[in-house]
Amino acid sequence: MIYYSGWLYLVAISLIVSILAFFWGVKTGQFSDQDRARYFALGQDLLSEPVETASRRKQRVHNGALLGIIMLGLIVLATALALSIHRQ
Repeated sequence: MIYYSGWLYLVAISLIVSILAFFWGVKTGQFSDQDRARYFALGQDLLSEPVETASRRKQRVHNGALLGIIMLGLIVLATALALSIHRQ
C-alpha cells in the first residue's frame, strides 16, 4: 500500500481540481449557451482592427497563468513519480 500512496494522492488531487474547475465553469456560465458557441468562428471578421496593447497584456497574463498551471501539474507529477520510485 505504501507504494501506491503517491499515485493515490496524485489521482485524488487531480480529481478534486477537475471537479472544482467543472463547478467553476458551471457557476460562471461557461456551458450556458452551447447552440450559439458553434457559430462564433463564422461571425468574426477576418479584417479586424489591430489588437490594443491592453488586450495583448491581458493575453500575456493569461498565457503566463496557463504556463504556471502546466508547470505546477508537472511538478506534482514528478513528485509523485519520485516518491513512488524512492519507496520501492
